Amino acid sequence: KHIAEDSMGKKLNSAPVYYTVVQVQFNPVLDLEGYIPAIQSKMREAHFPDYQKEVFQQLVLPFSGAEQGQMAAPTVAPQSRYRFGDIGGRSLFILETNSLSLQTTSYDTYEVFSESFLKGLGILNEALRLDFVARIGLRYIDAVQPADGETLRDFLVPEVLGLATRIDGTLQHSLSESVLSTGAGQLVSRVLIRHGQVGLPMELAGSAPAIDPRFTQREGLHAIIDSDASINQREAFDLEKVRAQLMALHDEVAKAFKATITDHAWASWAKGGTQ
Repeated sequence: KHIAEDSMGKKLNSAPVYYTVVQVQFNPVLDLEGYIPAIQSKMREAHFPDYQKEVFQQLVLPFSGAEQGQMAAPTVAPQSRYRFGDIGGRSLFILETNSLSLQTTSYDTYEVFSESFLKGLGILNEALRLDFVARIGLRYIDAVQPADGETLRDFLVPEVLGLATRIDGTLQHSLSESVLSTGAGQLVSRVLIRHGQVGLPMELAGSAPAIDPRFTQREGLHAIIDSDASINQREAFDLEKVRAQLMALHDEVAKAFKATITDHAWASWAKGGTQ
């Protein structure tokens, strides 16, 4: 089970997860626009009725090399993506020509989250008849915010604390990162310690739903645990195989998280204490 659940699958009273995203990359579909009405209708039935189309500028690098002694200049081309949000504004599908992602700042359990994503991916496959999957990724971001009388040492193992709690001075930030090759794919586990308010990494902040206020209402020394697992392998599209691979990635993320936190942290979140 992940960090919103105990070993019996019971949801923790004060789970520390505040952002989760899953993404599948597939074969490019350049005529995606024509399929959007059918996809939007099914997404609305799946309780994601908040539809928006976004057009953004993407940098395109030239394939050719030097020509007559000059390099061809990169160009900017308009690209479209499609957003399907839930009524509460906390969960959001983003569809591009070669990927579908689901992100949420209202995580319940892995079963609920994964089933919602797989339902959306199934809707997409019904419309597009996907050929292959190129990459599957799963990422969890958790906040560790000690209460009065507690410190980060109570929540995190020494291996990820760095020098943040060992030397004098005003901490700007401390970062621990481990990159591992596992049986399920690649795992990247990061722990960022800093002062201030809980937020999202820059690459996520622009498109993510709003963070639950219970994480952002406090400021001070805190840690962000950022766990990112992925598999890069082209295979024929099979929804059940995607389901199995996602579960394997989730298990790696859960193991990394549990290796990062203390028994005190788990007990605190289970009884509804600090994040």
